[in-house]
Amino acid sequence: MTTTLVAVTGLSPAIVTETIWALATRDGIIPDRVVLITTSSGAELLENCLFTPRDDWADSSVWDCLRKSLNAGPNQLIADSPKVICISDGTKGRALPLDDIRSPAENEAAAEFIFSQVWEVVRDKNRRLHASVAGGRKTMGALLHAAVSLIGREEDRISHVLVSAPYDTLPDFYFPTQPLCPLFDRRTGRAHEASDAEITLAELPFVPLRNRFQELDELPGSFLTLRDQCSEKLKRDAMRPVPIRIDHSNNILEVDEHSQVVRPRALAILHFILNCNEKNEVPPDQTTAAEAFCKSVAKNPGRFGQPQFSTISAEDFRRELNHLRELLKGDYWKPAIRTLKQQPFRLELVPP
Repeated sequence: MTTTLVAVTGLSPAIVTETIWALATRDGIIPDRVVLITTSSGAELLENCLFTPRDDWADSSVWDCLRKSLNAGPNQLIADSPKVICISDGTKGRALPLDDIRSPAENEAAAEFIFSQVWEVVRDKNRRLHASVAGGRKTMGALLHAAVSLIGREEDRISHVLVSAPYDTLPDFYFPTQPLCPLFDRRTGRAHEASDAEITLAELPFVPLRNRFQELDELPGSFLTLRDQCSEKLKRDAMRPVPIRIDHSNNILEVDEHSQVVRPRALAILHFILNCNEKNEVPPDQTTAAEAFCKSVAKNPGRFGQPQFSTISAEDFRRELNHLRELLKGDYWKPAIRTLKQQPFRLELVPP
């Protein structure tokens, strides 16, 4: 499996080389392909700072030196031409490159553009995505994180690069093993060695929502459309009354068509708790719940199965709850667990 680095960048091209250096030295991962998402001014900086030969670097570019320092192979660290975010101009009938991202319309254009670049990577099952949110406008990093959350996969990653002071502000610092040259801090006048810099990657967690939506295996369309579709579907899921059936005669609990044999006393307690939930009268603690359960059984013998359950102690009640938690903790039951704790659900009893 290959790795593609997708990075949003702005006026600090060094975040690209710093991220790559940290990936290679920390995780042993040298991206095969590098996709740089930026503005028109950012693209110019990338070209001048990373890909143009420098006199003080023996007529080599920063990119050439990075590849050499990391022993990159001929198919590794292949940088695409910078992907410049564009916005449609109806008056001119053209998509024009953005120099900055300020207005709501420009943010929307950036969202769609970033989303499309992420989709180009994650649609390929043989490519792993590593997304860097360190550069560019903060909105660019936020939009990249949102895009990966929507269509990213378990194996994909998001990170932010952290560079120790004062190297995080030195304009000529790109990576610790760069060619020797004086790095002057203009504020203090002091010279620093690049090799003393410390670079780390902070991995940012995300929830891969595509695990919930099978339709994301197809072309997802626009970012905003997909966002709205996912939001609406999650809302419908949250409000859908899930059927719960209890069969005391056969000691069976069925939640959303998932069936499980439950020992009688635990099933009786679960039935009682669900009744309390329906009435919004859930006891504040297990001791109070045990007392209320016994009173309810004494008042209505056989309602929760066997009438002898009226003698259950607080410790018995606690033990049965632990049994239920253990019984229903597997992945198969995860979608149903929420329903056992809160509304909405529809409780049905199987006649004896």
